[in-house]
Amino acid sequence: MYNLLDRNSENYNYIPQSLDLRDTGLSFLNFIKDLNFSLQYEDGSIRTVPVIFLSQELWAERKLNWKYMRNEQGQEVTRPFIVVARTGVKMGTSPLKRVIPEKKKFKYIKVPTFDGTSKGYALYKIPQPVYVDQMYDLMFVSHYMTDVNLFYEKIFRDVYSARQAYLKVNGYDIMSVLEDPTEDNDIDETKSEKIYQINFPIIIHGKLVNSADFEKVNTIKKISVKISEF
Repeated sequence: MYNLLDRNSENYNYIPQSLDLRDTGLSFLNFIKDLNFSLQYEDGSIRTVPVIFLSQELWAERKLNWKYMRNEQGQEVTRPFIVVARTGVKMGTSPLKRVIPEKKKFKYIKVPTFDGTSKGYALYKIPQPVYVDQMYDLMFVSHYMTDVNLFYEKIFRDVYSARQAYLKVNGYDIMSVLEDPTEDNDIDETKSEKIYQINFPIIIHGKLVNSADFEKVNTIKKISVKISEF
């Protein structure tokens, strides 16, 4: 019985976790990897298409030249492959309508506590998050138009059928929105081969939360009343 009481009094993530750009970016990358987009290769085998993350600098260099594409382990990757690259960050739109510039809003959260004798709660003051939009390019590169069609179908039908999908990042639901895709089909002159490239711009409407800014507010845990006779 005492063990059950202790478990009911534990802090089950009442306090929000920190959230930064890296958390959101890593979640989006894993979101794409978890799609497990697979194709039949020339040797007849069915394999999952590799997903590669590129920094903004490498993305600017490689998006016009895919000859030396390598994965996270430094191994050369042949087509088809998928690339995820962040292309920019800007201030986002808060769902809260603020009319006074720099006027901070706070959310108060009660966290149950138990000292072994009596139950109570701790009160935390949580500043409103800073909303940011992160822009990503989701690129698919292949030799075959058939592969491109299958990737279109995967994204449109299974992932962004309503033009939006939600990421679960550190306990937060973060919305991502699909923009209109573009195609860039080219011929590699050195090998005289056709290369099909399709780019899906993605906007992630995220936010920044720093747990170091959370403030614990002093509260009254127990009131002692003494009655004396006159």
